[in-house]
Amino acid sequence: MRTFLESEFRLQLLGDWLLTVADEPADAAEPIDLPAGPQHLIALLALNGRCARTHTAATLWPDCTDEVAAARLRAVLWRLRHRHVGVPPVLEIGDSSLSLAVDVDVDVDRLLDCAELLIRDHPDRGTDEAEDAALVVLHSSELLPGWYDDWVLAARERLQYLRLGALDALATRRRRQRRTHEALQAARAAISIEPLHESAHRTIVETHLDNGDLVEAINHYQRFQEMLGRELGLPPSDLFREVVSPYLAVASRKVARTR
Repeated sequence: MRTFLESEFRLQLLGDWLLTVADEPADAAEPIDLPAGPQHLIALLALNGRCARTHTAATLWPDCTDEVAAARLRAVLWRLRHRHVGVPPVLEIGDSSLSLAVDVDVDVDRLLDCAELLIRDHPDRGTDEAEDAALVVLHSSELLPGWYDDWVLAARERLQYLRLGALDALATRRRRQRRTHEALQAARAAISIEPLHESAHRTIVETHLDNGDLVEAINHYQRFQEMLGRELGLPPSDLFREVVSPYLAVASRKVARTR
């Protein structure tokens, strides 16, 4: 049986749940095998921070009575203590509350730090290299795919909005700096997360217009317009239409002159 006394841990929640010892190389670390109950408990505490035992039990087993949920939580904690040697250091277990141990490295925390770096529009926000590295982290896997608990869905939605906000901020900043390729890269990364995310499409159109590429700007706008109408039955926002309407008129006149 593996033992982990005095070990620090690495917890992956972006993609499949994975717990490994932190001092082992990430690409060669042997996963620590835990059943579903402990996995869910550890993930919940990693995402939500310190929680009262009663709230933890009610969140993990919402369809059970308070008494049954509390009993199930006690059973999960007992299994961690007695069947998985050394794993309890992953948790801080108090009489009335539970939390993840402070020395557990959680990938979601890195994503939050990267998003904050990109959103911060300030001269000391970091180097281009740091922002490029943050972009890679933001473009990582979905939170716990295949998990459909309400608390996971809520956290997944929060992270998606945060990712989109960070990518929007980066794309806008790169466009303002006239760094066309990087502005388009950040906007397209946002679209890969949410294909109907209008502000990213608008940044792409504005970037093409900045560079005098009227044809590509209009084509992209019209593709988005068609997709939005097909998927949601809606037109682009007034703001987006105001951006392109002068150029649509120019394009129409050019087409008319060629006929």
